[in-house]
Amino acid sequence: MRLSLSAGPVVLAALTALASSQARGQAIRLHGTTTTQYVQLRPIQYDSAADSGQGAYVSLPVTYAAPLVQDLEVSAWGLGVTGLRVYALLRGRDALGSGLVWPQSDTHFEALDAYLELQRAHYLLRLGRQQHASGLGWYGFDGLTAAWTPVPALRVEAYGGRGMARAADESFNASAITALDPLRPDEGTVLLGASLWAAPTARSTFTAIYQRDILNDRSGLVSELASASARVALGPWLYLSATANADVARQQWGKASVTATVLLARRTSVDLEAFQYRPTLDLTTIWGAFTPESHRGYAATANVAAAPWLTLSGSFTWRHWQPLSSGSPFLVNVGDDQQELELGAHARRGDVALDGDYHLQTGYGGGQSGGDLGLAWAPDGGWRAGFQATAFQQTDLFRIAGSTVYGVGANLRTPLGRGVGLTAAITRYFQRQGTGTTGLDWNQTRASVTFDWTLGADADHLDGGGYQ
Repeated sequence: MRLSLSAGPVVLAALTALASSQARGQAIRLHGTTTTQYVQLRPIQYDSAADSGQGAYVSLPVTYAAPLVQDLEVSAWGLGVTGLRVYALLRGRDALGSGLVWPQSDTHFEALDAYLELQRAHYLLRLGRQQHASGLGWYGFDGLTAAWTPVPALRVEAYGGRGMARAADESFNASAITALDPLRPDEGTVLLGASLWAAPTARSTFTAIYQRDILNDRSGLVSELASASARVALGPWLYLSATANADVARQQWGKASVTATVLLARRTSVDLEAFQYRPTLDLTTIWGAFTPESHRGYAATANVAAAPWLTLSGSFTWRHWQPLSSGSPFLVNVGDDQQELELGAHARRGDVALDGDYHLQTGYGGGQSGGDLGLAWAPDGGWRAGFQATAFQQTDLFRIAGSTVYGVGANLRTPLGRGVGLTAAITRYFQRQGTGTTGLDWNQTRASVTFDWTLGADADHLDGGGYQ
């Protein structure tokens, strides 16, 4: 069980609210999602005697993983104080006789969110475990968020508490994290941040964020980051947006982009973007020694409503990877430029929908191409039954080594009542080796089943006619 001391009382308060809700007339909504997967995987092993004694990686017998994930979302309000709400997003995990250890399947319980929230006309207070998503990424912490909205066009926010490891609901110094990063300090961290959101005009917005992550004993800095973004509409057909973040501690820019969106007649639009990407790493991690390489590029995307029943889309992206700042045994003669092309189409006649797409990547590190085709019966009311086919191939990449993989499958979505639904999908993949090539065996089957339900207040008024 990975429920911190600060999050525990909040979950307890939520359960107490549920137990007494009927007597006190409180409003409660429960939303549950049960997902199980069946994934065949084929381990690989280096065999020094393979390939006439030259040595090669060989495929081992197929094994499988069958993870089970249960999410439970609890929201309760009407607790006797205006604007007071209890919210919790809890997750349980298990493995159904898996032959492989699925990531985090041994973490049987987590509280992804668990907090008390008080919202009034001009301020908001939130106490407990919470996730903060922004231009800096996704950060979790156990602590307090305070927001002030003096006027509808201005919002000032500050947050802080015990920091969590990035992309994990674990404390910074949890044993599961330090085992992967031996140079990480034993101390936990304190996350502190502030943000500003403003709408100077009815057609423009601006956001700025500053965030520091420091060790508990103040002996060191883990990260210091800043981010800013803006969006403005220049008339009814042109939108400009820009975003950038910076690693203040290293005094270097991170990700940045400038985008222009042009809206044309008949639901047609064009996006033009220039961007830069440089990964941001904590100062305390060993992975910074590997100097992840940055790149810059341009992208153009178009969506065209060719007919009332037909929509076409296409995009082209060019990336230029910066020269290596340190030697690497893995990136030798891989080129500097990469091109990506994507084409897509969506057609719908009555209750029948047809979707297709094609993607091509060439240049840096190798090439890959593939396409997907889907045909579905999708009437109103949430029903959907369809078939899908896929194919992809790669050159100079390790995974399928110049061969082609084909896949065929089926999918089903059915509402079982108000606020209750079932979704299922299965795909079988077949690998075909190219002439004169050898490689790993990628034949496999993948399937998933999801059961989704909502009970309580407003459960009959969800989007999509009661099934979400």
